[in-house]
Amino acid sequence: MKFYLIAASALLAAGTAEAQQFTASPDIFTGSGYAASYVGPGGNVQPSNKALGSVWGGGADTFDAFGWYNKGTGGLALTRQVELLSGNTFRFFDTFTNNGGSVANVTVNFFGNLGSDGDELVSHDRGGLIVSCQDDGAGACIEDAVIALVSGNNGLGTAAITPDRYNASYLLNVLPGQSVSLLNFAFLARDVNGPTADDVALATSTGQALLAAPRLEGLSTEQVARIVNFAAPVPEPKTWAMLLLGFATIGVLLRRRRGVAAAA
Repeated sequence: MKFYLIAASALLAAGTAEAQQFTASPDIFTGSGYAASYVGPGGNVQPSNKALGSVWGGGADTFDAFGWYNKGTGGLALTRQVELLSGNTFRFFDTFTNNGGSVANVTVNFFGNLGSDGDELVSHDRGGLIVSCQDDGAGACIEDAVIALVSGNNGLGTAAITPDRYNASYLLNVLPGQSVSLLNFAFLARDVNGPTADDVALATSTGQALLAAPRLEGLSTEQVARIVNFAAPVPEPKTWAMLLLGFATIGVLLRRRRGVAAAA
């Protein structure tokens, strides 16, 4: 029940901001253009050198080039499934396969170039969740969306934001013939008129909900079983379906409550 309570609090904390959220842009690079999803091999496309499955923009110029492995995969074969889910959530499901004859101990780095261009204002950095926005110079968010970056909940990943950069490093131990998967999320919160303090609260609560109950809809049981950066048991996809139904119900109640208040 813990993750239900956290997810519900995400909407309640957002207040009126939730009903006025902007819509993230489907800017996932596919090799020939941009779309709401990419499924295929990892790697970079020439001559642009853009990484397959990376996000360019995302809405409000939040990302310059986000969500790729900038230090290679140490000989492991990489397959990517990157999607813009409902509710402004980018999901990165990356599978690493050892096609060699010996155990592979490889450190991979999930990287993002942030649109805040060095002016990051980090409000939360704990337990696999970082919440950040573009600083206006006076301690408030400006222009870009507030982002909740989720790198896992079992301590496998080490994540940090440095000026203009996001890095989440993972040490993978992969047996010959074995495949393991990493799951990363980027949630964007922004009022249609610009980021607010309510958006920071929404990003924080939603990030905590993703830590407690990662969104797995559309992934097979086999795919879920390969995830190594979230503690078992990982919730079933139907869990998030129930949460989304709860989100919709709470949203309707909030709008009705505001409507009654306005009439009064």
